[in-house]
Amino acid sequence: SARDAPAMASGFGARGSEGRCAPVWREFTKCVNEADDRSACFKFREDYVECLHHKKEYRRENEIENERQRRNEEHANAKKEALLKEMRTFSWVTDEKYAPKK
Repeated sequence: SARDAPAMASGFGARGSEGRCAPVWREFTKCVNEADDRSACFKFREDYVECLHHKKEYRRENEIENERQRRNEEHANAKKEALLKEMRTFSWVTDEKYAPKK
C-alpha cells in the first residue's frame, strides 16, 4: 500500500518557479511511497534536508576557512621568526639593551 509522505512547504521557489529542492523532494516522496522499508529512503531525506539548510556545505566551508587561517598564521609566524633572526645579526641589535626578547 502507498504511504503518505510528509507535505513539502509549497514546491514553489522565491520567484514563482519550481523551488530548487522540489526535484529532491519528489525523489524522496517517491521512495517513501514505493519502499517497503522507509530506512531505504534515508539518503533521499538527507539530501533534501541538505538542500534546504546547507549545513554540511557550511560546515565544510568553515573547516576550509579555519585551515586557511591556521596556515596563514603559521606562515606569518615563520616569517616573523626569520626576520627576528636576521635582525639579531645587525650590529646595533647585538647590544642586549636593544635586542629583541627571545
